[in-house]
Amino acid sequence: MMVNPKKTTLLVGVVAALALAGLGTALAVYVLRDTRAEAVDHAADDAQAIEGARIAVTGRLPDAQAVNFGKVFVHWDGEIPSVCGEVDIVEQQDGFDGLERFVWSQGVLALEEIDGSEAVGQKWSDLCE
Repeated sequence: MMVNPKKTTLLVGVVAALALAGLGTALAVYVLRDTRAEAVDHAADDAQAIEGARIAVTGRLPDAQAVNFGKVFVHWDGEIPSVCGEVDIVEQQDGFDGLERFVWSQGVLALEEIDGSEAVGQKWSDLCE
């Protein structure tokens, strides 16, 4: 019996294409699962970072009658989170009225009422945008 070289080449090509398609699908599934796991990890990390920033802000203002947080978000630079947001501080001698920005990163807090708008603005542009 004689083997047809064209049919053999075609059969080898089809088998190779199916193998590559299966490998591509498996890789896509793996990447999707890994991406979802990272998103879940960052959500937990975001909550922890935001709680740390809340503690830092309220701890820096021991005489405040109230500290009300507005929009707060986490910006990641690799593995380093920076918490950026707005806070309304109610004090008897309040120099600011309404929401003011803050940035908390690597244990350092910058708050407009205390550190000034220029200092917070620079940190904001470096870490929050």
